[in-house]
Amino acid sequence: MKESARFISPVLFFLVALCFFLPFVSFTCQEQKIATVTGMELVTGTKIEKFQMQKFNPETDDSELTKQNELNSEPMAIAAFIFAILGIVVSLNLRYSKILSVVSAALGILMLLFLRSSLGKQITGDFDFRIVEISYEWGYYLAIIFFAAVFGLNLYKIIAENKAVPANIDEIAGAGLIKCADCGHMNSEGSIFCSKCGHTLNL
Repeated sequence: MKESARFISPVLFFLVALCFFLPFVSFTCQEQKIATVTGMELVTGTKIEKFQMQKFNPETDDSELTKQNELNSEPMAIAAFIFAILGIVVSLNLRYSKILSVVSAALGILMLLFLRSSLGKQITGDFDFRIVEISYEWGYYLAIIFFAAVFGLNLYKIIAENKAVPANIDEIAGAGLIKCADCGHMNSEGSIFCSKCGHTLNL
């Protein structure tokens, strides 16, 4: 059971990476969907279909239109994808897998959240087309959910292990002591009589 449980984190990180091949972001203009791009297209950069900007700005020439259709690679999307791949690797590290998985997942979530503002600035900046609206697709939200699942799972494991440490210390501390059958007092090894009640100890 434990052997199979340790593969949960790598699988969840792998699912995050797969989410980047799903629809991530959609662009709409006056309630009409112009284009949908995947997370991987945000990582590598892509060209978006023409926005048919002439009907909004007839003076825009073809060269300017082509320039405005270029969607550059997003650093935040790149970072989030790297943390997903990195998470697969570090979660297989038996010694530090939990803490490294928590860190990778937390940073991955932050990168995806920062992506929203970063992508918005590119659209209104590089595109200079302020009536374009951005909506996030199910691939984006699934990536956040899987990142959050890894974060919560490993954080729970860390907390559970830390709670178990005092009990283990008590067990170690109690090794070699003799418990009095009469009063329950723990006496040092080699004692014949209980130091608390004087009862003869069963050696």
